[in-house]
Amino acid sequence: MPRMMQTNSCKGTVYVVKEKDSLYKIAKAHGVRVKDIMRQNPFVNVYNLQIGDELCVPGFTNVIEGAFVPYVVKKGETILDIAKMHKTTVENLAKSNKKIRELTLPVGTVLLIDKAK
Repeated sequence: MPRMMQTNSCKGTVYVVKEKDSLYKIAKAHGVRVKDIMRQNPFVNVYNLQIGDELCVPGFTNVIEGAFVPYVVKKGETILDIAKMHKTTVENLAKSNKKIRELTLPVGTVLLIDKAK
């Protein structure tokens, strides 16, 4: 199968199919719906995925594939509030976000939330 269009035309993450992948498994790992992946990849035979096929997975481009989700700080939120909301600890947030070294975060700061914690 030919390679997908260039990476910059994908509004999300370009995912390379691995052994034992299914469309459902890929969608679940990226927090999107199967039909959204199908819509973004009209020329890929999603019923016969091959190792090495490239799929455009819509949504945010992850810093570390499948490990983080971005979160934008809102007015009045503290680091502790955000940690509790995402069922993690301030320490785990600090590992992924060097900007947390300061106790106050400006509104609009984007944090990476580690989904594995």
